[in-house]
Amino acid sequence: MKRAIISDIHGNLEALKAVLDDIKAKGVSDIICLGDIIGYGPNPRECLKLIQDCGSVCIKGNHEEAVLYIGINFNVEAGLAVDWTRNEINSVKYDPVETEMMWNFIGELPRLHEEDDFLYVHASPKEPVREYLRPSDVTNAEKMQDNFNLVRHKCFCGHTHEPGAFVQYTDESVSFYRPADIKSVYNLDENKCIINAGSVGQPRDNDNRACYVIMEDNKVSFHRLAYNYKETMKKILDTKVLPKMLAVRLHAGK
Repeated sequence: MKRAIISDIHGNLEALKAVLDDIKAKGVSDIICLGDIIGYGPNPRECLKLIQDCGSVCIKGNHEEAVLYIGINFNVEAGLAVDWTRNEINSVKYDPVETEMMWNFIGELPRLHEEDDFLYVHASPKEPVREYLRPSDVTNAEKMQDNFNLVRHKCFCGHTHEPGAFVQYTDESVSFYRPADIKSVYNLDENKCIINAGSVGQPRDNDNRACYVIMEDNKVSFHRLAYNYKETMKKILDTKVLPKMLAVRLHAGK
C-alpha cells in the first residue's frame, strides 16, 4: 500500500497545491486528510474544493468543528480566524449551491477513520478532535498509556503541527522521534506507534516548508516542500481582518 497522509492545511492554497503536485509526481493516488483544511489561512473555500476533488478520505479537525459550532480553547487570533473563515464560506459573493455543498461536506466529516490496525485522527486517539499530543508528553506515562490503549498498532494524527513518531515499546515506555532523528524515515515494526504527519499549511517546527508523509509498505517517510509562502502572507494581510501574526508565522515556521 502506498498512501499520502496530509494534515493541517489551514486555508493555505499555495502550500496545498505544492503538496498535491508532489504527491501526484510520486505516483500516489491514495490520500487521507487528517483535518483542519480551514482556519488561519486566506483560501478556505479553494482548499475545501481541492480536498473534495481529490476524493480522499477526510476527517474532522478542531477548526472544522469550530466553524460549525464554536471554537473551544481558541486564543484571540484563532477565534478571529474562525469567524473570518465562517463569513468567507457564507459570503453571498459565491454560488449558494456550492456553499451549501461545502457546509454539507464539513458537517459530514467523521471524527476518526479506521482500517484494519490503522487509526486516523486529527488530534489523538483519546480525543480525536481536540487533545494535543506533544513531544514532551512522553514523560506523562498516564496520558501516553490512555492513548496507546486505543491504538491497535498504528495511528496517524496532526493538530500540533510538529511532525514525528511516538513509539511505545514492550515495556510500555514511550519515545518521540523527530524526522531529523530518523533521517525522515520511520520503519514500522511490532511496536505500536502514533505518527504526527506535521502541517501542510502552517508548520511550527522551525521549518517553514510544507510537511506531509507517505506510507509505503512498512515505511513512513516525511517530506518537506518549499512553496510561495510570501504569496500566502500577502493574501492574509490583504484581508485586513486576519491577524498579522498569522502571516508572520508562515515565514518563521513556528
